[in-house]
This record gives sequence, structure tokens and C-alpha cells, in this order.
Amino acid sequence: MGKKYWLLTVMIFVLGIGVGVGGHILWGTTLGPNADSTADKDNASKVDTVGEETTLPFTLPDNTDSTDPSDPADSANITDPADTADQSDSDLGTNLPTDDVQLEIVAQYKQALGILFDAWKAKDMATFRSAIEGAYTGELMEKHIAKAEGYIPEGIGLDISNIVFDEVKVESTDNYTATVDAIYRYTARDYDLNTQKPVGLEQVHEVHVRANLVKIATQWMITGETTI
Repeated sequence: MGKKYWLLTVMIFVLGIGVGVGGHILWGTTLGPNADSTADKDNASKVDTVGEETTLPFTLPDNTDSTDPSDPADSANITDPADTADQSDSDLGTNLPTDDVQLEIVAQYKQALGILFDAWKAKDMATFRSAIEGAYTGELMEKHIAKAEGYIPEGIGLDISNIVFDEVKVESTDNYTATVDAIYRYTARDYDLNTQKPVGLEQVHEVHVRANLVKIATQWMITGETTI
């Protein structure tokens, strides 16, 4: 009787251990709260990635300056603002006329005015027209001729003296056209074409104009003027 009781006790003890171990394994692998933690982390990573792509469909600019001024290789890539400004000024300078061209335009502009002033002493309109054709062209030339037709046939011209150019500068030019800003003054009197003597009172005129010139052959000729 004693041996049977002891044998039964041992069997129950072994069975209890087996049931306990099996239950623990089952709980840890299937029924436990952390059984799917790895899969959930993988899925969470995928959801977060999709969410970020949806929220930020473009790449933000990197505002971090990775250039190290102490590194000679990086310093070679640094642009000096002064160099950029110098280069811009140089580029702009290529569109401006050279000094020789400006001097030529200014000289021929002054010469054209002198030709016009001298033409007002012409004895007839044919001489007047022939004179200014070497200095003016286009509609402006025709306006000067039309104005002279009201005086020269009547024997009245102009005596112009004391011409002073305060400023004559070239604003822009290319191979065939130029714009000049001119400030000048002169003294004018009526001129008797028959006696070839000035008459009447002197009048001082001050002029500020922007003149358009066109190059015909080698001569710069005035083709338009706007009073400023």
C-alpha cells in the first residue's frame, strides 16, 4: 500500500511539472501579450514611412553650410562678392562705347550744331538746305528747313555767337545709332542777309536736349531731338 501511494505521488508530481512547463511555453509563444511585438514593430515602421512620404512629398533644402573655410580645397570654392561685382561691372562695360567713340560722337554732334547755326546766314533756301544736309537727316532736317523758309526768303537770318557747351555726354550707342544728352547756351540776333550784318537785340538761349544720331558712312548725323 505504501509503495503504491509513493508511486502515485511521484507520477502526479512529474505530471504537474510537465503541465506547468507546457503551459508556460504556450503562454509565451501564443497567448502572451508580447507574442506579436516583432511583427507589430515591422508594421509600425512601414506605416510611419508611408506617413512621412505622404506628409513630405518633396525634399527640403539643406541649409547647412558644409564648407570649411580652413580647408584649402573648400576655400577654393568660396566666391568673393567683390569678385562677382567686378565681373558684373566688366560685363556691363562691354555694352558701353569706348572713349574714342564717345569723343567722335560728341565732336560730330557739336559740329552739326555749328553747321546749322552757320546755315542761317545762307542767302537762299537752296544753300541752306545743302548746308544742313551734311549735319541733319530725316524729319528733323525737314523741320529746320520749314522754319527757315519763313525767314530766309524775306532776307532775315540769324547771327549766333558765344556758343558754350556746359555738358555733352553719350548715353548709349551701337555701331549705327547713338543718344546724346546735351546742355548748351548761345547768343542770337537777327541777321540782315542783304547787308550781312546782325541787327536787333541779343537774346541768350539755354538748351537742354536729348538728341538721336545715326551714322551714315563715317558721319554721325542728328536725326531727332527732345527738349528736356
